[in-house]
Amino acid sequence: MDNFSKTDGDANVLELALSLLVLKQEDLYVAYCPSLELSSYGSTIDEARTGFDEVIDAYLEYCKKNQSLKEDLKRHGWTVIDQKNHIKAEPPATVDLNIITTTPKVTLNA
Repeated sequence: MDNFSKTDGDANVLELALSLLVLKQEDLYVAYCPSLELSSYGSTIDEARTGFDEVIDAYLEYCKKNQSLKEDLKRHGWTVIDQKNHIKAEPPATVDLNIITTTPKVTLNA
């Protein structure tokens, strides 16, 4: 989990704890943040991560413009602590389901 802090230049601070998954799909790497349902991609892990930084910046700019950040985070299950000039948001809890998978036995008729 990465901590993400951002200021808007007006002494307002946003602090988020983000989990970012990187998946390889064919020749591309996909960076996916399940707690915000945002993603990016690149031909390397670094490109995917850099792309995600651009996506999160665009997301926050959109939310700032529409004054919708707190409501959007809550819609995604986040807990939002709003203090004067400082918003701290905790993502929804993750649960380890401990699902045991097995490979099904398949019989092919020749």
